[in-house]
Amino acid sequence: MFATVYVLCYGNYITIHRRVLNSLVRYLPHDEARVVVWGNELGSVSRGYIEAALRSFKSSWFYAYDGNMPKYKVMRKLWHEDQETAPQTPWILWLDDDTYISQPDWWKKTQDFLGERADTQYAGQLWYVHHLPGQWDFIKESSWFKGVPPEMLPTRAGPPKPGIRFATGSYLWLRTDTMRLLNWPDQRLNHNGGDTLLGEAVRQHGVPRRHCAYGVLVNKATRRGFSEKPAGSSIDTRR
Repeated sequence: MFATVYVLCYGNYITIHRRVLNSLVRYLPHDEARVVVWGNELGSVSRGYIEAALRSFKSSWFYAYDGNMPKYKVMRKLWHEDQETAPQTPWILWLDDDTYISQPDWWKKTQDFLGERADTQYAGQLWYVHHLPGQWDFIKESSWFKGVPPEMLPTRAGPPKPGIRFATGSYLWLRTDTMRLLNWPDQRLNHNGGDTLLGEAVRQHGVPRRHCAYGVLVNKATRRGFSEKPAGSSIDTRR
């Protein structure tokens, strides 16, 4: 199998859950990837639908959690703490439930893209943000920090400021061996800010950041559930 696909679903939002799972059933070859779904505080309709949808795949796993476990605690559990869900494939794909596949040739084109360059280890829909107060100190304290100085990125007016280019956390491709090298996710992470932090972690290790977003629609729902200030920020803000 090429990849393990992880989907994080939340709440009583059957329309959103049906959209992402339907897109995988339609466009993900059923024998080329394992699908792992974690559900936080799911409604009964969503729970039943996800169970039925996963029967389409040769290999799948589903856990409906009664509480609302923060995203990076879920990720840590699935990738490191539960042998049944730890990735055994070359690639990991992470999807939040507000992302879905829109093109029938998405899988082939994405596989081709990821295989074009031998050094591709990290890909997704790339953005950039400037560091919030406190975040660079947080980065320097990381086990994966290699002393690479901050990236300087443009501003709308004025000189460049320190920041990071990163793949949005709702659609992330990551080599499994790179995840293990970084021991990702960073154990300090809880729910917000892990996508920007991973962009910095791979940059510190010289890993290219590739823009790869063909055939996918990302962040197509309003923010729901738990929210907190981004990891490392000393000011209480939201992104």
